[in-house]
Amino acid sequence: GLQEGVVSLWDPYKIVNSRGADSGLIHSVAVHQGSVNCVEFHPMKPNLLATCGADGEVNILNVENPASPESYKPSNNAKTHEGSEVLKCAWNRKVPHILGSCSNKGTTVVWDLKQRKEVISFQDPANRLRCSDVLWNPEKPTQLLVAYDDDRQPSMQMWDLRNVKYPFKETAGHSKGILGVAWNVMDPNLILSCGKDNRVICW
Repeated sequence: GLQEGVVSLWDPYKIVNSRGADSGLIHSVAVHQGSVNCVEFHPMKPNLLATCGADGEVNILNVENPASPESYKPSNNAKTHEGSEVLKCAWNRKVPHILGSCSNKGTTVVWDLKQRKEVISFQDPANRLRCSDVLWNPEKPTQLLVAYDDDRQPSMQMWDLRNVKYPFKETAGHSKGILGVAWNVMDPNLILSCGKDNRVICW
């Protein structure tokens, strides 16, 4: 994903095999008006990838034919992210047609690609802004983690889609905003976070 709203597909084998003589570029396509903030390949369907950008849009690309990828929206009438910058997106690890995304206005949206619509959206009860990351629990398909790039109240929240009025768990350990989070798919009891305080914490 590039700043000009372009998503490019590359073949690293061609780059390595030609010792850099071949750029390895397969195809480039403009999918956003503004920078691309996240590109996420589907964990079970490698021909699908989700993108989100500064234009408040979430897009799905089908790269089954890499030289001519197809693009479509997860919803026909998406409104929740309108006027915001979508910073991260993540595929559900158990339910293949479910996608999550989060924005700089603190809103997290869950999309159902089968129904082509937003099914749930929620915000932090304390009105924190700028979600920096969203991740699904590798084992429990209704649970997801949202991290906040908020220097005043940096935290990670665990949410359950069966009740999105409040997070069921919140953890704070960074002294400045959280930049990224990784959930161990081999051992779901382990989570790594990194922040503006130059720390990496294992939870």
